[in-house]
Amino acid sequence: MKVRISAVIITKNEERNIQRCLESLKGVADEIVVVDSYSTDRTEKICKAFNVRFIRHKFTGHIEQKNWAILQAGSPYILSLDADEALSDELRASILKAKENWTHYGYYFNRLTNYCGKWIRHTSWYPSKKLRLWDARKGNWGGFNPHDRFYLNKGASRRFLKGDILHYSYYSVSEHLEQMNAFSTILARSYYERGRRVYSSSILLHPLWRFIKDFLFKTGFLDGYYGFIVSVNSAHEVFLKYVKLRIIYKDEKLIQKQTICFFNSMNTWGGGEKWHYDVASFLAKKHHRALIVSSPGSPLSVRLREIGIPGYGIRISNLSFLNPMKVFRIVRLFRREKVGALVTSLSGDMKIASIAAKIAGVPRIIYRRGSAIPIRNTPINRYFFRRVITRIVANSKEVKRTILANNESLVPEDKICIIYNGVYLHKYNQNTQPLYRARDGEIILGCAGRLSQEKGHKYLLELLKELKESSYPFRLLIAGEGRLLPALKKKARDLKVDQQVDFVGFVEDMPAFYRSLDIFLLTSRYEGFSNVINEAMACSLPVVVFDIKSSSEVITHGASGYITRNGDVREMADRVCELAGNKALRQQMGTNGRKRIEELFSFEDLLGKIQDLFIPSNGI
Repeated sequence: MKVRISAVIITKNEERNIQRCLESLKGVADEIVVVDSYSTDRTEKICKAFNVRFIRHKFTGHIEQKNWAILQAGSPYILSLDADEALSDELRASILKAKENWTHYGYYFNRLTNYCGKWIRHTSWYPSKKLRLWDARKGNWGGFNPHDRFYLNKGASRRFLKGDILHYSYYSVSEHLEQMNAFSTILARSYYERGRRVYSSSILLHPLWRFIKDFLFKTGFLDGYYGFIVSVNSAHEVFLKYVKLRIIYKDEKLIQKQTICFFNSMNTWGGGEKWHYDVASFLAKKHHRALIVSSPGSPLSVRLREIGIPGYGIRISNLSFLNPMKVFRIVRLFRREKVGALVTSLSGDMKIASIAAKIAGVPRIIYRRGSAIPIRNTPINRYFFRRVITRIVANSKEVKRTILANNESLVPEDKICIIYNGVYLHKYNQNTQPLYRARDGEIILGCAGRLSQEKGHKYLLELLKELKESSYPFRLLIAGEGRLLPALKKKARDLKVDQQVDFVGFVEDMPAFYRSLDIFLLTSRYEGFSNVINEAMACSLPVVVFDIKSSSEVITHGASGYITRNGDVREMADRVCELAGNKALRQQMGTNGRKRIEELFSFEDLLGKIQDLFIPSNGI
């Protein structure tokens, strides 16, 4: 039978190769789908000149990316190419014949590699059979990242086609060496995750055998100088893979013997506490030993103890680091508990715990900063940031900027890494019952956060007053607790909006809160990075927020929500009315927001970065 073929290609910064690949598909593919990992070069422009379906998707692994890309194809008959590959004329003819008379579930053919301008016709590189044309309903991508492959189901028929995939691999030996280093790291991690063991003999004998096989048994010597280079580099990649696998095992063994201490004296629950909870619970699931030092009875300590993470209660103030008895109490605690990594978030905690960790010999002293307030350029801050802290985690680009705002030499920039507040997406996938059910015609607005000055809740009440002039019946739900609750209730009465606002207090089931809303609002005066924006967008809500710099790192203005001038209640009211009167726009913005969270802010995707904080670097 005759079939329609969908060609599927994954790309990132492939302007050098992609045009050749697309030209070779003319007349063969009925559809070309390019899934791009946010290229910054001319890849997109070149692709769109060929009228392809160009889709951006965050790269999470070769296997994962290709499986996702296949799902975007319009036909189940898939031709998969890499951007640096092209079809030879002979292979084009073979595929066209198979397309006219499709008789098997899969077709495979050889790949011929061009290395530094020379075609490599020997070694393990040729003939190298690749299954690249198949019925996607009959198998799936698998293998070890980055050396992925498609597996047909058991018993599915396949056939060999004449012709070669032309693979334009490396343009220089140095480019090959750089890629080998990257690929061997990915392979080592893949082996570790699948339980592959490594022995001294693996490091010695496997590379030696690979060279002998490629250069002698696979007649790599017939390719001359470059045949020798390919054989040596292939052996070297095997060597790197097993050395790095051994390092991973040593690192994991070391980290599991040591305790990761989360030091947080905050008495209330907020974004920083949620991050500590999420990370500590993740590490515990990975069989790392975690420990919490906190104010006695704090919400964070209670929650962590509920999942089996032990802790100590110590009262901390901003000047506690000047108390030698308290410092040495913490030193003894760190030594007794064999703390290998310390994580702090509050300024007072950072000072006393970091000093104690330095004295106790804790190798990894990590300060996570979530406040977008510039750090004062004082001698004591310079000492802590340069001499004591080993790593700084900023939860947004804006926070990183403010760390260095008063003194660019306060801390080496490469000591700061950005790890966003992620969202556990599965928690927001359930069809949760809403916390509040709207009456007929009501447009439900909502905000969540600690009732404190910097959150700007007063603007929400002023917003409600502005909205009273509109024709829409608005109701505002405010989730959160704090010392400003009495003052906010009084302000609501003074503005005569107390009948349109509900202070719902602390909400345990936040997905149920978000499911109650039509539009999410945030009027913070400043914010390092807002968890609640991420969570609202994960629930497919449109968002309207004040411009607190980090907002634009999450929200695409006009696509997933609106960013209004800081403190401009009138502008926010206009945007809210625009959304209130257009349900289709609300739904489209909500869909766009959910997609953005999936691509950039999934907590599951950030876990690798987080775990790397606690594993000592050995040069992998």
